[in-house]
Amino acid sequence: MAPQLVLVRERYDRQELLASRDRVYCLCLGFVGNAADARDLAQETFAKALAHFEADRPANPQAWIMRIARNTCLDQARRKKSRGPQHPISEWHAVDGRTPESEAGREEEIAIVRRAIAGLPGRLREVLVMREYGELSYQEIALALGIGTGTVMSRLNRARSAVLRFYQEEHHGKSG
Repeated sequence: MAPQLVLVRERYDRQELLASRDRVYCLCLGFVGNAADARDLAQETFAKALAHFEADRPANPQAWIMRIARNTCLDQARRKKSRGPQHPISEWHAVDGRTPESEAGREEEIAIVRRAIAGLPGRLREVLVMREYGELSYQEIALALGIGTGTVMSRLNRARSAVLRFYQEEHHGKSG
């Protein structure tokens, strides 16, 4: 390949990588549950990705960086495990006419969903987080995790069902 084409391709791949900033942040937020840690993990993800980009030359930069983000989040979770559960500070501070009572109800619903996601087995949780927070396609998740698309769909279905069951049990338990 001509040197100019190599430089253009390299620049395009790096731009594609950097264009996934929001998706990486959302994925990290889904794993850790708070903005500060998510920003730190997203930054760590990009530092790792850019440091290894030349050596790895990924065929699909989006799936590649999401795999790095996932692994970075899992590494951090392992490091924090000895400290016990962390309770994230709410991300919902917008003023839009909500009452304190309605806001408290919303916060409780968010907390229930977060507990449900945190309680999922790792294989189900990572697929759900990658799809819902990272907004990855089934194919991108399959590529990032090295599993089949059918397996992604199955795990995602089981994860969503489990979260819904947990939410219904928690929500009905508090109101009934």
